[in-house]
Amino acid sequence: MSHNTPGLKSDKSSDNKVVEVETIYEDTKCGLGSCTPSWLQYLARKEVYVLVNCLGGLTQGMFFTYSVSVLSSIEKRFKFTSKITGSILAGNDISQALFSILVAYFGNYGHRPRWMAIGGFSAAISCFLAGSSHFLYGPGEEAEFLANTAQDPTLTNVSSTLASAGSEGLCHEPFHQTCEVEDVARADFEVVPAVLLFVSQFMLGICISITYSIGYTYLDDNIDKRETPFYYAISMILRVLGPVLGFFLGSRCLTLWVDPSKEPNLSRSDPRWLGAWWLGYMILGVGLVVFSGLYLFFPRKLPETAQREAKRLARIQEKRAAKSDNKDFLGSLMELTTSTERKKPSLKKLPSALMRLFTNKIWMGNLFNTVVFLLAIAGYWNFKPKYLESQFRKSASEANFYTGAAGLVASVLGLAISGVILRWIRPGPRFVSGYAIFLTFFSSITMFSLIYIGCPKLDIKGPMSNQELLPCSEDCKCSDRFVPVCSQDGKTVFYSPCYAGCSGVNKMANPTEYTSCKCIVNSLPTNRSAVIGDEEAGWGKVVRGYCHEECDGFTIYIIIQIIAKMVGSTGRVGGTLLHLRCVSDEDKALALGTFTVFLSIFSFIPAPIIMGAIVDSACLIWEEKCGRRGNCWFYDSDKFRYILHAVPADEYAS
Repeated sequence: MSHNTPGLKSDKSSDNKVVEVETIYEDTKCGLGSCTPSWLQYLARKEVYVLVNCLGGLTQGMFFTYSVSVLSSIEKRFKFTSKITGSILAGNDISQALFSILVAYFGNYGHRPRWMAIGGFSAAISCFLAGSSHFLYGPGEEAEFLANTAQDPTLTNVSSTLASAGSEGLCHEPFHQTCEVEDVARADFEVVPAVLLFVSQFMLGICISITYSIGYTYLDDNIDKRETPFYYAISMILRVLGPVLGFFLGSRCLTLWVDPSKEPNLSRSDPRWLGAWWLGYMILGVGLVVFSGLYLFFPRKLPETAQREAKRLARIQEKRAAKSDNKDFLGSLMELTTSTERKKPSLKKLPSALMRLFTNKIWMGNLFNTVVFLLAIAGYWNFKPKYLESQFRKSASEANFYTGAAGLVASVLGLAISGVILRWIRPGPRFVSGYAIFLTFFSSITMFSLIYIGCPKLDIKGPMSNQELLPCSEDCKCSDRFVPVCSQDGKTVFYSPCYAGCSGVNKMANPTEYTSCKCIVNSLPTNRSAVIGDEEAGWGKVVRGYCHEECDGFTIYIIIQIIAKMVGSTGRVGGTLLHLRCVSDEDKALALGTFTVFLSIFSFIPAPIIMGAIVDSACLIWEEKCGRRGNCWFYDSDKFRYILHAVPADEYAS
């Protein structure tokens, strides 16, 4: 006898629907696993997600700009060239190029908040990897020697290598650089820190791939489209604080010696000053672990969004037939689930989805414009702190402070203005695309203008190209070790105390003073009464470091930077919305992921490598040890200024 009566079939069908509805309901509950307390459900709101997303994005943004801010210190510590550090920074873009499309295509249909948590945890591991180089190799023998001699000026029981590193560079001071087997092995072994830093940036790229492609679509899907510009502006304003605070954190950490428990007798403007570059990585790593863990508590879909979609489908059902409210609601949810199942991605569907993007004229035009823009600007921003150090003779901490301050003021104003305009005026996609092209040409003009703003080229007396040695120091047998000193006239800079003819040193003074300098009298005007020095010989003195000089160009440079960045920021909200609105809902995440791949391959990977090689071409004084070239100590400021701004300006114009 058959027991499958129509009534029973109906009951089973209804039961199945109820089970699936309960499953959908579970996907909207806030919590971790089975721990979903009722009080926690109040936090399953778009406002809370925006806050958490901003905190996570802020910390992630701090990571990259912090890496840029300590770039010159890492070069000093491990004797890297700018080309090597540029290659290290390209690591995060390589991983984005490899994973962005797959993460965006498949991750968009998974539990997106958990994907965000995975991305945040990978960034935390990345931070700890970057800082691990310090714990594996320490502050470096040279840094330890400089700090130890400050505490004990009579320290003499050191190797010849460290003696040369801590040499004061006095006239007739013996200088013998020996290349022992250990030194050569150490030089070869320094490739390990480069690999660790590269892997660190590589893992950061995985985090960015997830955050950019999945995080934005989750926000977009859970917010009313009319409110999107407002929430995007708020989100971007808070998230843009990350890169700014990254420079501030770098500024603060670099004011501390690489070993904070010690203090060398060096001013922070001394080229040999090495800040605590590793400290910020540890702080950011802890912050990323905390904020990334908050993503785990968010549901697959916010309850408000599920209710809104169910009501929309219920209205569609009502138009088809007049049915009971309960059946309408269940049917709406079932249709929503079935629709989602049909749209689930597969490798077979990927080529057709990509074809939809590449035949989208608005999306392709925006892609081309953004690639050109970022190819030009990415290299510039990576080496801007180093440029401020070289051009305006700022310390590493000062350079990062001013870079961050300028970015904060400009970005907040620009994003706030664009958010208000998009919220109330609501310009069309053609206007937004045209405005993006205008911003590209505007950036080109500002870059060209910055070529002509700088400080006078620093003239260093010593073994520089096309410069004869002073007769007063010819018999000193000076080494090529670069220890810049400032004459007592406050204007003349010598390559080292030796090239100033100095034979005495006062290590107790801060900064260190060098006395009995034969060249000071010869380099000053004939008015000998202006000379204040050794009373018996009539020789003057110098102090360690560059001379302080007033330069109005720095203030003008920062003002133009603020204006340019503020105007450029007004296009960020509109550009992001354009990416999302010019494609169908099912292609949003893939569009962002594909966009990231193209930016990585054609902009972010080549830009720092190319600019690093170009910046190296402006170097005048290299660290040379045992036939191995290390970091650059001094740049041709005029050439540095021209190439750093002319190269991106030309790329903009093209």
